Amino acid sequence: MAAPDRPLRRANWQAVACDLCGASRPDVLGQREIIVRGRTCDHQMVFVDVACGSCGFVQALERPDEAFLMDYYRDAHIGHRGGELHFDAASRLSAVAARVPGGGRIIEIGANDGAFCAELSKAGYDAFGFDPVEADEAAGVEKGFLEAGVASVTPRSADAVIAYYVLEHVIDAGAWLRSALALLKDGGVLILEVPNYTTHPQDSLNVEHLLHFTPETLRELLEQHGLDILPDQPTPTVAYGQAIAARLTDRALAECPRPASDACLTGGPKRLAAAKAAYAEAMADRARRQAAAESAAKLARDADPSGTASVFIWGANEYAERAAPLLAQAFSSVQVVDKSASKIGAPFPGLAVPIAHPDVAADVSARIFLLCSPNWNAQIAAEISAAGWNALAVIDAVAGERL
Repeated sequence: MAAPDRPLRRANWQAVACDLCGASRPDVLGQREIIVRGRTCDHQMVFVDVACGSCGFVQALERPDEAFLMDYYRDAHIGHRGGELHFDAASRLSAVAARVPGGGRIIEIGANDGAFCAELSKAGYDAFGFDPVEADEAAGVEKGFLEAGVASVTPRSADAVIAYYVLEHVIDAGAWLRSALALLKDGGVLILEVPNYTTHPQDSLNVEHLLHFTPETLRELLEQHGLDILPDQPTPTVAYGQAIAARLTDRALAECPRPASDACLTGGPKRLAAAKAAYAEAMADRARRQAAAESAAKLARDADPSGTASVFIWGANEYAERAAPLLAQAFSSVQVVDKSASKIGAPFPGLAVPIAHPDVAADVSARIFLLCSPNWNAQIAAEISAAGWNALAVIDAVAGERL
């Protein structure tokens, strides 16, 4: 819940037709509510997740107004600052180099602080980026996001437009794509990565994502807008993602896209059934994660019934978001810590103190650690032991058990 002494901002929601086929036949899958603590206020969003009854595309039935969403990103979103590369830069560079001539003009939408633009520049490309939060002229990043066509960029000037984990956030996929393609030369290349709803529905249905793409629906959207899917596709650089590269071959469709294909609509019933099954799987996984968080919180309370120990939640992620409010009810000192320079100093949902480096744990005597990394908890536990940070308990918040 929002803190009583902080303002709560709600979006103005508006129902929309399907982004993929334009139909208004929503089949409701479920509802998600989130309240995210920002620097100045709390932001509330309620998502009604639906699958289109005609084509099976999964999306939010209603979309927040653009002003709310932009303020949310600027006030509450944890960006990637300080030039830290939170992705496999070599893989992304390889994907670009295989499809874009050396020295070409590349525009990145959702560029954060320009870390990848810098890598592209080092490789000899003329790189420029847009981001709603991390505008920095020195890094070649200008404010912009939901509408890609910022006035400072000459239309049809880019050899490539790239966007990593952006499209799932936008209010209107078609409008965003048309504005992005307006920057692209005829024959230019679009490279995207988005979460893969088919293989990782839980990660796609995360936080403020509005659109949930399968490989089929992503291809269909691009083909509607005059893009030919390239024969050799890049490998996604995030485990839960999918990557796609396509060439702009039909300017008329880029500006006025064709309707959904017969194949898309014919496959709608099968896609709808798969969407429902994936959603049920994701919600079951979410329930398991919540149960693990509750078990971890109970183990922490058992380790210190007085609630006077300092609790350090290691890892600023979804697991931490589940555990933090449960622990804040029982302990007077709860802090999220993370080694990522991009997260340190940012607000964390539901807590009054910003994310800190784990070294802050050295300054207290009575400690409890909750570890929130699905892949690295054993290694983190070893780091805690090696640092000599004697703890009342070290708890795996992913599994909900004591280490």
